Amino acid sequence: MAEVFVKIKDEQLGPYSVTDLEKMVQSGQFKSDDLIFNEDLQEWIHAQDHKEYRTLFAPEQQPESKRIVFAVGGGKGGVGKTVITASLGVGLASLGHQVVLVDADLGGANLHTCMGILEPKYTFYHFYTLQRETLSDIMIDTPVENLKMISGSCGTLGLANPRYAQKQRFISHLKKVNADYILLDLGAGSSHNTIDFFLAADEHIVIAAPEPTSIQEAFNFIKIAIFRKFHRLMQGKPEILALLMSDMSGDPSRMNTTLPQLYNQIKQIDKDAADIVENLFDTFHPRLILNMVHSSDEVKEGVALKTAVSELLGLQMEFLGVIEYDDSVRFSVKELKPFMISNPRSKAARSLAKLISVGLLKKTGWQGFRERRKLIQQATDDAQSYPTNQLKESDVICSVNCFYWGDCDFQNGGYPCPVRRLDPIFKK
Repeated sequence: MAEVFVKIKDEQLGPYSVTDLEKMVQSGQFKSDDLIFNEDLQEWIHAQDHKEYRTLFAPEQQPESKRIVFAVGGGKGGVGKTVITASLGVGLASLGHQVVLVDADLGGANLHTCMGILEPKYTFYHFYTLQRETLSDIMIDTPVENLKMISGSCGTLGLANPRYAQKQRFISHLKKVNADYILLDLGAGSSHNTIDFFLAADEHIVIAAPEPTSIQEAFNFIKIAIFRKFHRLMQGKPEILALLMSDMSGDPSRMNTTLPQLYNQIKQIDKDAADIVENLFDTFHPRLILNMVHSSDEVKEGVALKTAVSELLGLQMEFLGVIEYDDSVRFSVKELKPFMISNPRSKAARSLAKLISVGLLKKTGWQGFRERRKLIQQATDDAQSYPTNQLKESDVICSVNCFYWGDCDFQNGGYPCPVRRLDPIFKK
């Protein structure tokens, strides 16, 4: 959004950016009944009546519980977590919700690239090194209305494995971000950091592809998450912890005891501990998105995972839906655009629109159909103004004189080098 002028106690000030106004609201300098100059109407209006700025005062007008943090994980790399997170953000923002994307892949941040932002002004580096005090201070705009993002800091030594205090500071500040929905894009694997970010969210989304390795990794990811949660809840109960450790110490691909069986053992030892476990079974419900689905038969892979999670882990997993395999998604990545923007009427985009309206927002029947149409139409409108940011061809011409020539798979002599075109990503 453009910078605006404001009036506080009849004194005209500015122009101010959204970030400036957020800080002024937090410090009490700027209030909802102060004035903002509306360029469209060419008049002064109360800040709370300006549709683009009223969300600055959400904490004083809306209950804290309205903010929902979604964590998007899944264990295996290459299943589309970042691509889906970006388009989920676009879809929710298209329906008028205030959305913030957060790149929590501390070892390989690339969500900003997926959004077409090659050089974010601020990243986690500025937050972790205390150059910026809050996550709101490192939040940047995206080309999509209602959608902002907090970029990770890829390639910075030490940030891939933050200290405990740094991690807790991040989680604490995350709960204060002003938005309707916050989407955490987690890294691949099941490290303690990734699992802790997953558990810190309000809703837990697992992405898997319909193939055995991905399904197995998704199951292991959920299993490790629930065991880590158990381990935290059972601190101070050494006998229960011993039971947990005995089950976790075996082959990670197999379970010695199902969690329902483990629950029965715990109930014999400590009724209070059993009540804690039962409450966790009742409240922790991971949600599954099956990505890159070629046929209806492959949907059975998702059903199989849901069944395994229920029988072996005692958890009720919600199957949010599927995203059809679509070649246009690959092209959107090359264009540095979310596929919801690159091709809003593609199979993948339509699948995601249905998943958002029915799976996430619980809109069914005619209301769900209307929401999907609204989402796709708004994404189509956004696509018209979305900046083109394709990587330019390299000025370096491929030649036998290049010292990589002998080991290069391209050897495209006489034409722009297909490798060095990536220089804009790595250099300023």
